[in-house]
Amino acid sequence: MNESELIKKAKKGNKVAFVELLKLYEKDIYLFAKHMLVNEELIKDAVQETIMTVYEKIDDLRNIDSFKFWLLKILGNKCRDTLKRQRKILYLDTYIEKVHIENGYEEIEIRQCLEELSEDYKKVIVLYYFNDLSYKEISALLNISEGTVKSRLSRAKEKLSKIIDKEGRVING
Repeated sequence: MNESELIKKAKKGNKVAFVELLKLYEKDIYLFAKHMLVNEELIKDAVQETIMTVYEKIDDLRNIDSFKFWLLKILGNKCRDTLKRQRKILYLDTYIEKVHIENGYEEIEIRQCLEELSEDYKKVIVLYYFNDLSYKEISALLNISEGTVKSRLSRAKEKLSKIIDKEGRVING
């Protein structure tokens, strides 16, 4: 059975077709969640919640050709919800784990500096520097152009530098 047939059957409540449909995207789902979340437990939680939501709302899918996009959009939302619930925001935790702290700069102070950055800036900093993703990979993950990734990264570094300078501290990382 092809993807379109599986989607049509799943929309009609066929559980076997739904499971087969998810198997087609198993690797994509896992890799997408892995890019957004910190650990395996959180990944499993987000994937599980996504599967439940997709199952419950598959009737809402209007265009069967956009199933993968729809699925990954739900997963992205679940990953963000998981992060908020756990209060373990990827970019903050990753940053704190990997940065070298000097001159008495404490963890809470680093968190405060990062909190002053916009959500968009925090994402590109973590994905580029701490998850070692390329501009192209970040572009695909965040659905923005590579040029936008580069400009956000540049602006984020400038803003973070100003925040740190304002505090009178030095961070090497």
